[in-house]
Amino acid sequence: MFFKGFPLPSDPIIPTYTVNIKDFGAKVNEKTNAISLAIEHASKNGGGKVVIPKGEWLTGQIHLKSNIELHLEDGAKVSFSKNPEDFLPVVLTMYEGMRCYNYSPLIYANEVENVAVTGNGVFDGNGAEWWKWSKNMTARDILYKGDLPLEKRIFGTPEYGLRPMMLQILNGKNVLIDGITLCNSPCWTLNLVWCKDSIVRNVTINNPTASPNTDGINIESCNRVIVEDCTVITTGDDMYCLKAGRNEDAREVGIPCENVIIRRCKSLGPSRSGSIVIGSEMSAGVRNILAEDCTFAYNVNCVRIKSKDGRGGVVENVDFRNLYMEKGMRGINLSYRYSCEARDDAKEPGKYMPTIRNISFENIVCDSVQTGITLDNLPNGVMENLHFKDITMTADKCMTSDSVKGLYMENVNLIEVPGAGANLYDE
Repeated sequence: MFFKGFPLPSDPIIPTYTVNIKDFGAKVNEKTNAISLAIEHASKNGGGKVVIPKGEWLTGQIHLKSNIELHLEDGAKVSFSKNPEDFLPVVLTMYEGMRCYNYSPLIYANEVENVAVTGNGVFDGNGAEWWKWSKNMTARDILYKGDLPLEKRIFGTPEYGLRPMMLQILNGKNVLIDGITLCNSPCWTLNLVWCKDSIVRNVTINNPTASPNTDGINIESCNRVIVEDCTVITTGDDMYCLKAGRNEDAREVGIPCENVIIRRCKSLGPSRSGSIVIGSEMSAGVRNILAEDCTFAYNVNCVRIKSKDGRGGVVENVDFRNLYMEKGMRGINLSYRYSCEARDDAKEPGKYMPTIRNISFENIVCDSVQTGITLDNLPNGVMENLHFKDITMTADKCMTSDSVKGLYMENVNLIEVPGAGANLYDE
């Protein structure tokens, strides 16, 4: 209804030159820098495919370069070091919507084009060694306060407790992530930031439900992206997310998240949060989004758009259609009362209120949820022009709504069933 088509990205064209990491000294089950050496060698020869063969390989950080395809053969497994020192020196990274310098993401690139990570192998982040840091809020308190210039946001020590993302590409153009499995991520799992013309296809993500903040696929301030045929088995947080930066930092950068399609994706559950989620980091705006033909199980939310006072930003022209969720807590949840990040409460309450407008939901089925549709506004917040068509949910509580302007419903069936829904944890 609101989504408009855009020129779709295509797979990057990678030079045919091919190298194997065994030719650079890699030995099975021994820590190696052969992957980095092979990437560097291929890059100096104009780019090409770096092959990781069958077997188990141990490495530190992997930095991708332009015109490189990192390819895992069937039966290949790359495990990352448990030593934080192997992810230094610090690099420019995005952490929960804010720029800083921190430990390198396990697989990382900045300012690259024509880059790919492909194959049916596995990357294991050994995240348990990092998850212990999750309650250390030192760096997050510094970041969220928002009064340090970027050049002084330098972390990268255990005392700061800021975990790296597993796969993060910044400022990429023509990016392909295809076929790989990512598991046991230290923090967010697959995170594209400020990328253009990108495809995430046939990716599988598997993080323990108890792992903190291990979002599945986060598309952040990107333009022209397809996420298709992916499976998030389970995570410790949201499954498929769209984001656009946090508060003042995002307003300074000013790059929205736009022109994104999520299709034929699924989760197997359970998850500690949402299936398809926008926010809460959405301050530079999220627009022209389509999510369709997806199935989910045992998630806290089927669809969620979350924000809060102080975020600002506009989420607009978004279509959700043909979605099914088996059992959860909330079917559709639009909320400006996101309460999990009190450390960045609005400095000037009411000055930067978010806006949600021109959102459609069509053919959404949730077979058993605690609450069907929840629309939680705040004073001075804008929620307008919301369309619901062909919605079926069995719910303990059917619907709650605050201050929506333009609420349109056609063939909406919310069936009250006492005790419906799963008792899942919402972080």
